[in-house]
Amino acid sequence: RPPTSTRDSIRRQRQMCIRDSTLLCIIAAGCGANDDHWSEERIPTRAEFRGICFIDPERGFVVGGDYFIDGGLIGTTGDGGRTWSFQSGLVRAKAGFSLNDVVFLDRFVGVAAGSHGVILRTTDRGRNWHAARPYTGGTDHFHDLFFLDERLGWAVGFNGVIHTTDGGKSWSWLGKRKAIAGDAIHFFDPEQGLVAGKHGRISMTIDGGETWVPVTDPDETGTHDLLTMTFFGPMRGWAGGTDGAVLRTNDGGRSWKRHATGARGRISDLAFVSLNRGWALAADRSSSRSVILDTTDGGETWREDRIVEGELLRALATFGETHAWAAGERPEHGDQVLMRYRAD
Repeated sequence: RPPTSTRDSIRRQRQMCIRDSTLLCIIAAGCGANDDHWSEERIPTRAEFRGICFIDPERGFVVGGDYFIDGGLIGTTGDGGRTWSFQSGLVRAKAGFSLNDVVFLDRFVGVAAGSHGVILRTTDRGRNWHAARPYTGGTDHFHDLFFLDERLGWAVGFNGVIHTTDGGKSWSWLGKRKAIAGDAIHFFDPEQGLVAGKHGRISMTIDGGETWVPVTDPDETGTHDLLTMTFFGPMRGWAGGTDGAVLRTNDGGRSWKRHATGARGRISDLAFVSLNRGWALAADRSSSRSVILDTTDGGETWREDRIVEGELLRALATFGETHAWAAGERPEHGDQVLMRYRAD
């Protein structure tokens, strides 16, 4: 690492980070079910973490917020997740503001998206963050980011999709506002992309986001809300959501089928490091626990790799097949936990 081109780096980061190709499921090398590879790192906050990203095995970022934290929260680590430093008060917003996703375009430039229409950008490795345009101060809650290269990126939320052509400095709406909404977004090239969201709907655009057409069939996929989506290569992709739902496509998102995971709760993040090997985070609020699932057959079948009590894991980052991290929120009393994986 790093890959030879910025585009390859960002695509790899999404596959390994947050929400694929650059920007998720903890990774366990081999056949899974090896708890000796996992460690719990106590972190000094009770925030709700919603996005996590690592640019190398040591340096990473986690974003989130809480009703008791004004202006959101960004955490930075330089030792692989063992210790963290945090910044809060990033925007002038009411308590409860949260950042929901973070992506780094290279080792210096990063972008984070959140509620109240906020897009933040850093050019100094996360030391300082500044609001990009637009900053509406309104109700445009952005859930997911995707960058195709160092310039072209998208964010999706309640009221539609916004687009940047300058690496996140400025943003504009695609098509009509509220024409599309979702929780996860992926683009294959500047014209073709997907948005996944409520009621099991995945929609596709072939004109750069001006128009969107549903591609899911409720008889094949169900109507569970979809929260995350990732691809490995241009054809094979997965989406996850409520009630343990995982969908799979083999044709670049044009058709999808549901595959059972046996998990309760919601699939909050997915990651695949090959066409066959992947992981999913299943968080069940009713039991206050999360299950890390793994698959070695491309999502046809899933099994429990690790149970994490008292923590609702939401966000995943991986780096290669040897490093992984997951964070979320802790509804129980006690120290918050970040899960960290290292292969032998």
